[in-house]
Amino acid sequence: MSLKLCHRGHSMCNCLHRRTSSVELTSLQCCKRTSTSQYRRHTSSAAAAPARQVQEYVQRGSHSGATGPLGLQAQQKQADREFFADVLSSAATKRDAKAYLNRLKSPAKTKSIPSKSRPSKPGSYVNVGNLFRGSRAAEMSPVFSQSPTVEMEFQETETLHVALVKIKDLTNLAQEMLDGIAETLNQLNRLSISPCVVIEPSTQDRKQLSEGIDRLVNVINKSGDIARPVDNLFSTRNTGQLRITNSNLLFRPLRKSKIPVIGNVAYNEDEQSMCLVTANSAVLALIKELAGLNVKPPVDEDNLADTSTTRDVQKQVSLDRIITIDSAGGIPNTKAADGRHVFLNLDQEYEVVRSSLQAKGDTASAILHSSNLDLLKQALDLLPHSSSGLMTTYEEAANSNKASQSRSASNVGTRRSKNALIHNLLTDKPAYSSSLPLGRLAKNSLAAAEPSVSHSSFIKRGMPLTIFPNPFETPWTPTAPRLKLTDPRIDLPRLVHLIEDSFNRKLDVGHYLNRVNNRIAGVIIAGEYEGGAILTWETPSGTSNTQPVPYLDKFAVLKRSQGAGGVADIVFNGMVRSCFPNGVCWRSRKDNPVNKWYFERSRGTWKLPGQNWTMFWTTPGVERGGEVFKGYESVCRGVMPSWADSKKPAD
Repeated sequence: MSLKLCHRGHSMCNCLHRRTSSVELTSLQCCKRTSTSQYRRHTSSAAAAPARQVQEYVQRGSHSGATGPLGLQAQQKQADREFFADVLSSAATKRDAKAYLNRLKSPAKTKSIPSKSRPSKPGSYVNVGNLFRGSRAAEMSPVFSQSPTVEMEFQETETLHVALVKIKDLTNLAQEMLDGIAETLNQLNRLSISPCVVIEPSTQDRKQLSEGIDRLVNVINKSGDIARPVDNLFSTRNTGQLRITNSNLLFRPLRKSKIPVIGNVAYNEDEQSMCLVTANSAVLALIKELAGLNVKPPVDEDNLADTSTTRDVQKQVSLDRIITIDSAGGIPNTKAADGRHVFLNLDQEYEVVRSSLQAKGDTASAILHSSNLDLLKQALDLLPHSSSGLMTTYEEAANSNKASQSRSASNVGTRRSKNALIHNLLTDKPAYSSSLPLGRLAKNSLAAAEPSVSHSSFIKRGMPLTIFPNPFETPWTPTAPRLKLTDPRIDLPRLVHLIEDSFNRKLDVGHYLNRVNNRIAGVIIAGEYEGGAILTWETPSGTSNTQPVPYLDKFAVLKRSQGAGGVADIVFNGMVRSCFPNGVCWRSRKDNPVNKWYFERSRGTWKLPGQNWTMFWTTPGVERGGEVFKGYESVCRGVMPSWADSKKPAD
């Protein structure tokens, strides 16, 4: 797309955003001149976004009473502050918010190769200067020439981030709930991720589907001309093949920052009639189209230009999220204290979770959960590893993320509640860590003392988790055969690299192997050595307890995988759920920044007097001064480090 230039040589789009207000995100320590344009695409329709913010703020009411340009600018600034302060409160940390900004950072616009005018004869030139000597108008007019001229154009290379959202049974949804969902979709759109909504009716009634689409579009458009119903998008055959008939119907509203709302209706080419198809098949067809998997070679020259344009657009699309919103929400997990799979690593857990759902029989919730799980499995298999899925409820999707107006009896100030969709967009993580014990979840001080648990499941294609030995075949016990790191199943050089990269220290490999090779209980490897853990059996000294102690000797995640993709959670969950479900202990330097993460996941901690170590354990019922406690303390005091450098003082 070519952008026009203003009289200063800037793109009109950039000039527009220079006129919009800047929002200083001091809580995030961002650049002082961070513009609100960083949060929305630089498209020719970007003027609609600031205008909508002003309109929304005016509709809520202004206390300033100003109506002139300066008054509107102040209102816009206030609206921007409210919006970004409200939404960015969903980010768990400054690091999450900065990572979000980096993911959506606009690439620099590149100059195209100078284009030349139509070829002309050499030396051909018309000079009209002498005919109008003395005329100011002529002096100020351009020189007409048939020689080649250079035209500078700026090409739009902005990535279009898309979230594909499937919503079930809108017809019977309460109006307040629908208003909240519409507001969330608007917030996603303003945060530079374009929602593309598929409506799934609860029956095979096309009238109900049409009513649901119109209802959602009307509610979204209360905030401006934002949503668009899209018809005649799909075609099918009796064989069941579903495809997009006209991709422009899909891409045009997305590129204009509009929200397409689509029904699961297709034209049957064999029957020559309209019919309902499954919403899941419609979602998969959209995924293939958005990801560029559906474009076929043109059959004639007339279609060549359209196909080329479609491919160009698809190259700029990033399908980041697949979201399902319904009454069922996240996948249930009877083994978890909160009753939900907060995070699902499909490569590791899909088969087990699918079997557990089938065991529930033909209940409505089990059928819906199975259908959504299968959809996300098929979808994420088609997409890059960076894409993710979210299964959530109407209530969590409708959470407006506004600070509650109620107060506790102690009149303590309000707190903001997190919207599952907004939090997931900003952090690419579940509402809380899947390895976090329920007892560590923050209590909601404004409600009855309930854990603020989530009813959503965050889903990634993830990575396989390899455990040596397999604890389901050979349980990890002190009497089991001991593993060695020189075992041919273990890639020792990659394991050493993982440890050194994670700890940013050089390992004395010889010393380490001599110390652990006769003690190893097992090794956990995530993906292609992106994360891992080495666990040992250690014998305490100086106590009457000679029972070997399960000890986490090394816990490592590659720097590039830290804080993303749930690698640490995958490894930790494997350790405490599959390998040592009855408990394990470990130690960490007292000044280790990772200790907060350890504190949240342990059942107890103890700062060892006289040493720079903090001891952690997940074992239930450990009492200070007891035999188990003394054994843990003895081990954590006695393990000798195996680092080859002297970068840090000995502990």
